[in-house]
Parts: sequence; C-alpha cells; structure tokens
Amino acid sequence: MTSDIIFNNEDEKNRPTTTRHFDIAQPEDDEDHPIMLLPSCSIDNRQSPLTITTKVETLDDKSFSKLIDDSLELDAELRLFEPKHKEYVGKLDEVESLKTKYRMEYDKYKKKLDQLQKDIKELKKTYTKKGIED
Repeated sequence: MTSDIIFNNEDEKNRPTTTRHFDIAQPEDDEDHPIMLLPSCSIDNRQSPLTITTKVETLDDKSFSKLIDDSLELDAELRLFEPKHKEYVGKLDEVESLKTKYRMEYDKYKKKLDQLQKDIKELKKTYTKKGIED
C-alpha cells in the first residue's frame, strides 16, 4: 500500500519538491511482530532516500489470554447464578402473593372488629341511658 504526499515550503524556494512514500509491511506468518511503517523520502534531485522504522504497540498475548480466561470465568459464574436468581424471584413472587392475600383477610377482619367495637360502644351508651332512666 503506497500513498504519496507532496510538501511545498514557500520560505525555501531553492529546495526541491519532496514526495514521500509510506509502505506498510507486515510479516504474514508471525503474529508477534507489529505492523511496521517504512517511510521513504525521494527528492527530485535523486538524493539518498531516508528510511525510518516505527513500531506500533500490540496487545500482549498473556494479557489477551488472561482477559479471555476472566471472561470465561465470569460467564460460568453468571450461568451458575442465573438459576438461583430465578428461584429467588419465584419465591419473592410467592411471598408477595401471600402478603396480598393475607393483607386482604386482615383488612376484612379488622373491619369486622372495628364494627364490633363500635356496636359495643353503642350498646354501652344505650344501657347507661336506660340505667339512668330507671
């Protein structure tokens, strides 16, 4: 892969126009070697080309393996946790259902108890009035 970039410097009129070529070279069989950029500079006067090699950092194989292992371990933990969570949610729904059922029964009996207490007060008032009248 080659790309041409032309640099024109207005301040230096005596300098010739420069064209740079960047060749990207990557070894085919070895994954341990990073991609290397090989820029070369050619001047119209045909002076000697300048070659610079730059290393691009890649992910360490040990780090990558550890990341994959951690991911698989987390996946296994989640798979073990999922049935427990479903059981918990099921029991929680059952508790909520029982809570609603017994709350309705409690409210029903509370209403009856309140009515009985009200009737007892009325009965006491009636007997106290009759007791005073006698």
